[in-house]
Amino acid sequence: MKIEKPRLFTSTRDLVISLGVLLVVMFFSVGFTGLCSFNPGPAERSGAVQKVDIATILGTDARGLDIPVRLPELPENWEPNSGRRTMVDNQPSSEAGWVIDGEAYLSLTQTVTGLEDAVNDEDGEHREITDTFVVPAASSSTGRDVTWQIWTGDDVKKIWAADLGDVRLLVSGTATTDEYRTMAEAATKAQPLEPAAASATPGVPGSTSPSTASADPES
Repeated sequence: MKIEKPRLFTSTRDLVISLGVLLVVMFFSVGFTGLCSFNPGPAERSGAVQKVDIATILGTDARGLDIPVRLPELPENWEPNSGRRTMVDNQPSSEAGWVIDGEAYLSLTQTVTGLEDAVNDEDGEHREITDTFVVPAASSSTGRDVTWQIWTGDDVKKIWAADLGDVRLLVSGTATTDEYRTMAEAATKAQPLEPAAASATPGVPGSTSPSTASADPES
């Protein structure tokens, strides 16, 4: 006697319908148990910014590097979260970073490398000068107008760069134009840290190497 197959498997159409029914049942079952949720709003950032003692870090760089390191005075909502020594075109340099309102990020690199070489060494991507921003002499530690070059390119972060004579400054990150301006003005206005004064800066609590302390803004 011929055994007939269950009707469920008599055609591809029946199989697709059966799978669809199973998926609907599973969807409602998981939804009612609360094991699945959907939030159409923006993703939330959790966790506080891991702050570092940027005065100590840059003070250490002022003592250890042949660079007139500056400590910019920034608004309270700018939280320093990284500081380290880095190489810019094979020259020892200082780099520090700030998180702004827990969202945006800007880094300040201080180096003796030539301005264009320093920009090109950032990530190897092509950029061109597309604009400038001038900090007037009255707000400059150099006593003269300082022109910041704004380097931009396709699908790359913009870099603001300035030559203060004794040091080159580079600013890059994910911030707004106004926040770039704030950093440019603060860095231009700041006087170089004196190595002797920097050595009197208290150490970073819990840190054995303040010149390399850092925190990832994306973590």
